[in-house]
Amino acid sequence: MLGFFSISWQISPVNRLLTELLSASKLQEKLKILNDHPSVLQILDQEPHLFEGLTQEEELTCKKLIAIGQWKHVVGIKTHANQTLLRDLLKKLLAVDTFYHELGGIVGYQEKVIGFLNGGKDERASEVAAFHPPSFLDIGQESEMVKDAILWGIEALPLMAEFYPLGGAADRLHLVDEETGLELPAAKLPYAGRTLLEGLIRDLSARESLYFRLYGKQVETPIAIMTSLEKNNHHHVLTICEEFAWFGRRKESFHIFTQPLVPAVDQEGNWCLLGPLVPLLKPGGHGALWKLAHDEGVFAWLHSLQRTKVLVRQINNPIAALDYGLLSFTGLGVHQEMVFGFASCPRLLQAAEGVNVVVEKKNGEVALTNIEYCDFQKYGIEDRPLKEGEPYSRFSSNTNILFADITAIERAVEVCPFPGLLVNLKDAAYTTLSGERKKSVMARLESTMQNIADVFVEPAEDFQKRGGTMEKTFVTYNLRNKTIATAKRAFVPGGSLRETPEECFYVQLQSAKELLEKECYFHLPEKRTLTEVLELGPESFFLYHPALGPLYSLIAQKIKKGSMSLGSELQLEISDLLMEDLHLEGSLLISAAQVMGHIEEGRLQYSHRTGRCQLRNVVICNEGVDWQKSKPYWKNQLMRKGSLQITLNGFSEFVAENVSFQGNHSFSVEEGTRMRVSEKEGKMTIQIEPLEDLPFWNYSIERKRRGGILAVH
Repeated sequence: MLGFFSISWQISPVNRLLTELLSASKLQEKLKILNDHPSVLQILDQEPHLFEGLTQEEELTCKKLIAIGQWKHVVGIKTHANQTLLRDLLKKLLAVDTFYHELGGIVGYQEKVIGFLNGGKDERASEVAAFHPPSFLDIGQESEMVKDAILWGIEALPLMAEFYPLGGAADRLHLVDEETGLELPAAKLPYAGRTLLEGLIRDLSARESLYFRLYGKQVETPIAIMTSLEKNNHHHVLTICEEFAWFGRRKESFHIFTQPLVPAVDQEGNWCLLGPLVPLLKPGGHGALWKLAHDEGVFAWLHSLQRTKVLVRQINNPIAALDYGLLSFTGLGVHQEMVFGFASCPRLLQAAEGVNVVVEKKNGEVALTNIEYCDFQKYGIEDRPLKEGEPYSRFSSNTNILFADITAIERAVEVCPFPGLLVNLKDAAYTTLSGERKKSVMARLESTMQNIADVFVEPAEDFQKRGGTMEKTFVTYNLRNKTIATAKRAFVPGGSLRETPEECFYVQLQSAKELLEKECYFHLPEKRTLTEVLELGPESFFLYHPALGPLYSLIAQKIKKGSMSLGSELQLEISDLLMEDLHLEGSLLISAAQVMGHIEEGRLQYSHRTGRCQLRNVVICNEGVDWQKSKPYWKNQLMRKGSLQITLNGFSEFVAENVSFQGNHSFSVEEGTRMRVSEKEGKMTIQIEPLEDLPFWNYSIERKRRGGILAVH
């Protein structure tokens, strides 16, 4: 059932001009309306040839700018002073005008912003009768229901697509190119030794590899990426994809489209300017994702590929794919034929995160949706702890990990092209074209992608009869350290660590420590606080390729028992691994050139032709990482005094049993060979032999298996 909090809240005209423009269907009709507007008549009286040489679309946009009172402010008096800048301005404004067509273009955009700034009535808020807690599907523990959901998620991969909204400004990260000094988008953040975009696709490839291991079939999930022109975002994303040869995927499996930038407005409603003819433009929120996917043909493209469901991930949350969370989330959505879903978890008090609630409307409908943190006061929501003294809020977090049915979303976009419209007024600073640094209270109209859920309403009576559960929308509840840790802002010494790469990476390391201790039975040093880690370095440092699992239960079958001493480092860029009784003091780095398969004509083919490694009863002792020279640790640009490095070239294998590696060692194994390292009477020997063309692990489904559903043999 489709609905919305209030259609009128979306498109209700607030003045006569907007009413007339919205009622006009043809361009000529709109031009006629604007030609009669007093402001346009005045300008044309002064400069009758002003719009000569422009297309009708450009002329329409210019006249709209005049009608909203921004022409002289933005363009200035000498309108023909710089035709290049004018053309560039028209191109950008035409994009805004086209995108906001359903609102009345830039006229509707301006009126919405002014309405919010003037405290106008919010129909969405006024229609709320009550809030109800959602009925969560708890996936925090690997119950029988969760095990089923994991399998459903793996089986559903051929139906799935992924959406990455990367168009945000990410101003708070203060990411700058060290060579050029130019600001960079979040996609370029060098997190854990690679860009955040690469991390997203590694996670996806790991799930596809798992599908291949179980079913022997290749899957290449189509990826839709929404970029923007902010900080040259679109160019940087394309460059990353090209530099990594499209990550071993077909270029045709990507659909990259650009969201329009929108004018930033000051408290008086005037557009902020970088200079004459150059308004300050910023991304208008991730809510543009759905309408753009419709307008740019993304949904049609996915239908042609027989994809019916979508997983949405945001780039600034690199830990979302840990363990089975995404698989069980999408599995539940597909198996239960849901149209929309949220992945939720405990929410930290005062976190800049929305909350999932069921909103009951005065008209007798309910919707499982999101309330943004900046709207808490408007809705009378108090951010209080679940229990006094605890760090977690009584509301769960909306993590912006979303599930959607493509056909349902297409219908929803027709009803609600701009979900969750809001104006978030912020103190901001920007530099003009002349180099002047300005500070201003600034606003822009933003749309939230998660609030497309507002459309999926159900009768409140049915909701109550079902005991407070929704029929077609759902929300899962998982452990926070396996669901969200964001890198949104740069850390300033002495300032808050909340939402910094430092905090995000700390959560990731602690989750990896928990995996080793609880699942793999490792003895590890005592936990350090984030403050202690920043000063002294991590107590243990464990990173691994997601294809090692990604399920913890699979990793626990590959890594069994061991220990790491204080400050030790273990990095495993490998999937086919057997590690038993490893005792590490220092650094161990295992790197396979072929983690999940081999490259064939530039394309990754999932296969058993991987780099493999077996370590049994191995002791490693070297000087390891110089932690004081390796800050910031989250970049994974570590300075080492010593290490054991194992490099696996192509289809190759390294085997060491009952060996003690003292000091620095580096081994490189050639394609098609197995290197055996053994030790007798304190002397190390190396043997090279041909490698049999057989799988290292055979994956199988064992529903009754203790601790998991998948096994390797």
